[in-house]
Amino acid sequence: MSAYFESLNRRARTSGAGNAAPAPAPAARPVRPVERSAPAPTPTPVLPPTSATLAHRYLALRERLLVAANGRPLRVIVFAGCEGGEGSREITRDFSETLAQSGLKVMMLDAGIGRESVASPNDVTQLVARDGTAASATCGKGQLTVVAGPAGTADKEHFYRSAEFASWLDRQRGVYDYALIDAPPIARFADATLLGRLCDGVVIVIEAGATHRDVLVRGREQLERSDVKVIGAVLNRVRDELPAALRPYFGEE
Repeated sequence: MSAYFESLNRRARTSGAGNAAPAPAPAARPVRPVERSAPAPTPTPVLPPTSATLAHRYLALRERLLVAANGRPLRVIVFAGCEGGEGSREITRDFSETLAQSGLKVMMLDAGIGRESVASPNDVTQLVARDGTAASATCGKGQLTVVAGPAGTADKEHFYRSAEFASWLDRQRGVYDYALIDAPPIARFADATLLGRLCDGVVIVIEAGATHRDVLVRGREQLERSDVKVIGAVLNRVRDELPAALRPYFGEE
């Protein structure tokens, strides 16, 4: 084995050594410049309104409600779309939160559709049954109370027509600065009409570019035939086409 390793050592010493000239380096190839296309311009984003802008708009909505009251308080208000999908719950929730954050005491009754009934101390059927007051939570400078509507009640119309519910809802005027109710679509359910009779009026929620004029007219006529006051309308989901860079020049944040 020693003779074998020695022969390997001798081969390693003789290979590549001596006076052999190093192999010439390969000629460098000319580098061709890489042609790059100019980057595509980035489109100016159309940003949604900031939370501060939304708060400003909801506070402006409150001012309009005060004007529409014409000296009479509008404190218990129903919000409802015409056919569904207009964003009535979104408007009611955000408006409730904005009012509470400004220092008011607000109750939101979530009586819309598409929500599972959840048994809780703030379920309206339980509150009415025991003539109770809902638990509230701090929201900004004020307080916000969210009450679940009678989604699981077999006969909601009978519940809304009951003297017990009417009495309970009327007592909330002395507890809260505002009681806002999200109701199912006017054209599909009777809830908005029944609730509107017990409240100060109904605000119809319209979806920009989706709600047809004839549907809106029929919804308003349905409420007025039942002697429900239509306070006005809120146009929801309006697309802001103004570029963000230009908004400061038009008073937008």
